[in-house]
Amino acid sequence: MGVIQRTGILIGLLYYSVACQPAAPPALPTPEPEPTYTLYPTYTPYPTYTPPPAQSALPSAEVEKLVWPTGPRDDVIPVEDAADFIGEALTVEGRVTRTHNAGSAVFLNFGLANQEIFTAVIFPDDWPKFPAPPETLFAGKLVRVEGVIKEYQGKPEIIIKDPWQIEVALTLGQPVVSNCDCQQAQALQPPTVTPTALAAALETLPAEIAATAEPMEAGPAAVSGTVISWVDAAAYAGQTVTVEGQVVDTYNSGKVVLLNFDPDFRTTFKVAIFADAWSLFPAPPEEYYRNKLVRVTGQIQMYQNAPEIVVEQPDQIEIVE
Repeated sequence: MGVIQRTGILIGLLYYSVACQPAAPPALPTPEPEPTYTLYPTYTPYPTYTPPPAQSALPSAEVEKLVWPTGPRDDVIPVEDAADFIGEALTVEGRVTRTHNAGSAVFLNFGLANQEIFTAVIFPDDWPKFPAPPETLFAGKLVRVEGVIKEYQGKPEIIIKDPWQIEVALTLGQPVVSNCDCQQAQALQPPTVTPTALAAALETLPAEIAATAEPMEAGPAAVSGTVISWVDAAAYAGQTVTVEGQVVDTYNSGKVVLLNFDPDFRTTFKVAIFADAWSLFPAPPEEYYRNKLVRVTGQIQMYQNAPEIVVEQPDQIEIVE
């Protein structure tokens, strides 16, 4: 009995211990992983962009119709680069976007409104040298300004003292017109040469010189009968005369042919023949008249402080044999 009792007690204790065990908690669901993302995505707050072209740029179609009377230059820089050449003597090219006459000076400004990047300055003492007020003469024009680039209040500028320092691009076929009534040119104007005056002058020469002198012939279309040397052309600005001289050099820009009578073509007499008249000549004008002694008849016009005649018909030029 003792063994049986002890065995029953052990079985009862074992059962009791098992029955009193707490129930296992229910299994929790497996949590789903949280999605990965960037809380603060990266971005460019001020995106880069290409600014629109400056207003000083001319449409390509308009540029194609322009021609520089003095021809191509190898010392020309765009107006946008002027600040990089302070202290250097160069030619700056750009369009005059705004002008202002302050009384103490005329300012030709280049660039956008209130953002001028270059200025040409003309002081009152030099205003009379121009055929019209500079602030109206150059407004809106595509020009080349030549001189020493200086810095004033942080911006580049060139001071213009003479008209030859600024050159205006011409539209193809546009006549070169000047209203210049320069007093100096009028003061230097020689008297008109007439056959009577020439005969009187020959009578005063020694006999051996007068015998070899040939009578002066008038050009084929000389209105006044005046034949002058090309070196005196500036004195006859505004008049229709015949100019005689040797063509020492020619230049064809593709838009205009220039006949030059002196190596220093910028300030001396020249003949301009625009492209629409080339077909009227028996050969390309730059070849036909090179190194020839010619007489050119037409109205002498001043441009960039130099005299010239615009030829529109072949009969305005006579080759002197």
